[in-house]
Amino acid sequence: MITPATRNWVATKQHPIFRATITMSVSPGTDIPGRKKTLLVSVLIFVWLAGSLFGLWWFQQQSLRPFVEADAPAESRSPDIVEQGLAALLKRVSAEYPESSDALVTVVHLWNPDCLCNNVSARHTRAIIEQWPEGDEVRFVILAPETLPENRLAEARKLNPNALVMRASANDKLPLTASPGLAVLSQNASLAYFGAYGFGALCSLSDEALFTNMIERLLAGESYGPFLNIAGSGCFCAWPDPTQLPVE
Repeated sequence: MITPATRNWVATKQHPIFRATITMSVSPGTDIPGRKKTLLVSVLIFVWLAGSLFGLWWFQQQSLRPFVEADAPAESRSPDIVEQGLAALLKRVSAEYPESSDALVTVVHLWNPDCLCNNVSARHTRAIIEQWPEGDEVRFVILAPETLPENRLAEARKLNPNALVMRASANDKLPLTASPGLAVLSQNASLAYFGAYGFGALCSLSDEALFTNMIERLLAGESYGPFLNIAGSGCFCAWPDPTQLPVE
């Protein structure tokens, strides 16, 4: 027999609020897999951050060094000697690429293909080449180590059709200490800039348009420098010892 009290109890059991209460009472037990997933994600993020910090520390220990070491020869800090060495290099460039002799500005990119730091300076070299791709006003010279084998030199020329790829020569007496680096000279081989693209792990500059603005000033007939930007540390590789013979 169903009494009024029984009917009220059944109605209460069927009420939406009652059902919600039942659902809420069992939800903590069903949320355990979600908690485990959140914990796992947190652990993975922590491991990733720790690995990134360790990788940055390792990178700094392996790659960060002065552009010119403290015990480097004094010639590497002399604007006059650097300018003389670059002038000798430009004579060789004009002899090998006579069609480039009329360029108003010469940019020399110090390049060691085995250096892991090339990527951090790529944006600077790309900005210069993209702004003056033809080479009529600005010729872009890639200076490779004297130890670079002929086959790799030919490959570099093939991959850089808008650049003049040369090997360094001891006869130039150019005091090279590190790469990547940059030299900018006017048409009469007057030195405007020599040194690093930038300093720090990312080769950063306070003015990212520094080099393009410098070249534009030289093209306009203005004087600039000489400026040696060598006092700082960043991602650099020591310039290969020229006494090591190329290996084919």
